[in-house]
Amino acid sequence: MQEFINQLIQRHEVLLDNPLSANEEAEYKHSLTTLAIAQASLAKLSLGKSVAGQTGGTTDYPLQVVVVGPTQVGKSAVVNLLLQQSLAESSAQAGFTVHCQGFHVVSEITNTYQQPDHWATQFFGGLSRSEQHALDRQALAEYSLQEVMQPNATFQNTVVWDTPDFDSVNSFDYRAPLLKAIALADLLVFVVSKEKYADKTVWNMLESLIARSIPIVLVMNKVPLAPREELKASLEKKYQTAMPTSDLPPISFIDEYPNNLADAAASEELVQLRQLVTLHLGRREPAQLKDDTLDYLRSHWSSWTAGISAEHTLQREYSAMVDMVVDRSMDRYRAEYIHSDRHKEVIQLALSELLVLLELPGLAKPLSKIRSAVTWPVRTLIAKTKAPSHVLKDDRNEERRLLDELSKHTIASLNAALAAREVSASGAGWRKLRTHIELTETEINSLYGKSLDNYQTMLQVEIDRAAQSLYQNLQEQPATLNSLRAARVTADAAAVVLAVKSGGLGAIDLVLAPAMLSLTTMLTEGALGQYMQRIQKQLTAYQEKEVQSVLHRKVRKPLLEIGLKLADPKVHLSEEELKRATALLEAGNV
Repeated sequence: MQEFINQLIQRHEVLLDNPLSANEEAEYKHSLTTLAIAQASLAKLSLGKSVAGQTGGTTDYPLQVVVVGPTQVGKSAVVNLLLQQSLAESSAQAGFTVHCQGFHVVSEITNTYQQPDHWATQFFGGLSRSEQHALDRQALAEYSLQEVMQPNATFQNTVVWDTPDFDSVNSFDYRAPLLKAIALADLLVFVVSKEKYADKTVWNMLESLIARSIPIVLVMNKVPLAPREELKASLEKKYQTAMPTSDLPPISFIDEYPNNLADAAASEELVQLRQLVTLHLGRREPAQLKDDTLDYLRSHWSSWTAGISAEHTLQREYSAMVDMVVDRSMDRYRAEYIHSDRHKEVIQLALSELLVLLELPGLAKPLSKIRSAVTWPVRTLIAKTKAPSHVLKDDRNEERRLLDELSKHTIASLNAALAAREVSASGAGWRKLRTHIELTETEINSLYGKSLDNYQTMLQVEIDRAAQSLYQNLQEQPATLNSLRAARVTADAAAVVLAVKSGGLGAIDLVLAPAMLSLTTMLTEGALGQYMQRIQKQLTAYQEKEVQSVLHRKVRKPLLEIGLKLADPKVHLSEEELKRATALLEAGNV
């Protein structure tokens, strides 16, 4: 699960770098915030198991109090008031604190954090620990953690964290350590002021934290006595409106304390604040922590994965669309060629090869010349002896004419279907697909045409084999063979072959010639009739199979690959990955 959450974070970070509207940018940033909390929550579960040495055991790393809040509400000052020492550096400058700074209250200094391997190293992962005085404002992937000796302190063996704000212009740049600290918390001290408590960013963050089920104490800082009741009523009303199903956390009001820290720490309201924090501070049981984490993951799962699911839906619909137009093209080929009289041209071409094998005496010499000059078409030589024509001769056979149209027709049909979808909510995805198709259409048609050339070359081989098979069958029937050689129709048909032989499968004239039709009739009505029908069925089956293969390999496959490439490979998560992660979540296996 941790790996999948990491992939979701990477995906949202890449998408955030794209041109976005203000609303889209806000949505991605909010998702990244909740994802980072989820990531850190899973890390805390692992931390508990590691420290305990067993699954579900009791952890013994320090309790964690994390002070959070928007900018300029006095978070650092509250940390110092809680610890009764001037440890966190405060400033009137907005966004002054950009690192998480932890203060571990101990009764005796052990220098634990000077060692390379401790619980914080494991939890904070890629972040590096630095001494507080050495924190670099330009190095945001740092945090500080130090021991603070207070033998009689309120928060013994507890880390109190000062954190950066979450609402300033640059806060998104240093959110990672903050969100890790939030997820680590056993108690959150959420600090606001009378100027900031009503801000939308404050309530967005508070809602996220409430959903995480981390105990919270609300602190209204810098508030004199007079307006407190009014502010409390306003805060309660706003909370009830924003989160009607959640109980309002305990609220503590404290005044501004700019003078002596010792005097301030002894004030009654600060004593009460420390008592309130102590009352609600405690380590949740591992089972409860796991349940809270699962609840948090499940509450955000659909929003985190909505974009991925939309991509998968679009890809499935697009794949179905491609299959539909390719199947329709194949149906057209069957209807207009395989199931029509056009397909008989192939058996006619086989008969032309049979005539060559018969080696009729009057035609043996010219046919031999044709076979020795395959690279110099006889048709071209014949054409030179005739008057020039301004009309180009189309030497394609019936099948090739139809096949040449199929690729263009398939892509045109697909583009029309895509254009119809562009008015839908996912129109941008359909437009992107159509743009990709337009960019690759020429290449697809070119490779398809070359594959058709290869197909027709192999078909010629099959035709030759059919002619050989017919000839061998004729040799077993001497009477039929001799009658063919003696018949005038055979010589006439062979003369047609002489005129068009070098045209290969472009020899349309061959199929239509009366002499060839007469020859076909003679054979089909004679002893070879059934055998010729079987040969013709075999050739037709071969054509149908190979044409379907060409359409699938050279048209369907590259079109489907366009759909797969629609998503950026850096952010793409497969449907299988999503299903696997969802199943783990549903099973509570994190």
